[in-house]
Amino acid sequence: MSLIEFPYTLHKHYLMPIIPVLIEGHKLWAFVDSGATFSIVSIDDARRIGIDWEKGRRQMIVVGDGSFIPTYLHDLPLQIGGHEIIAPIGFSERLGVGFNILGRTGIFDQFQVCFNDHARRVTFQKILIKKRV
Repeated sequence: MSLIEFPYTLHKHYLMPIIPVLIEGHKLWAFVDSGATFSIVSIDDARRIGIDWEKGRRQMIVVGDGSFIPTYLHDLPLQIGGHEIIAPIGFSERLGVGFNILGRTGIFDQFQVCFNDHARRVTFQKILIKKRV
């Protein structure tokens, strides 16, 4: 299975695992966050993509400081490298970290994700799911 490799991206003087992804064919950048349960995208990007973000399933999500933010989840096509999957993507007006988040749900169960801070790279390898007979 092919390995998809992304170099870390410079963001505010730090190299970080921020990668390009496609949501409904639109490119955006997201921080790969193994500590985040959900992927969350800014409403500015939702508007650019043309998603009616408030029509999603509303869910309160805990963020790093312990507070909750309202998020609207949509099951959307997401492309990482050459692989397209359907994953829950949340949109929130209160995403305050300055970048989109690529979290675990719907993604880390379909890809083996490896962070290599020494080489400043993050890799994704599609997991082959065997069908039970």
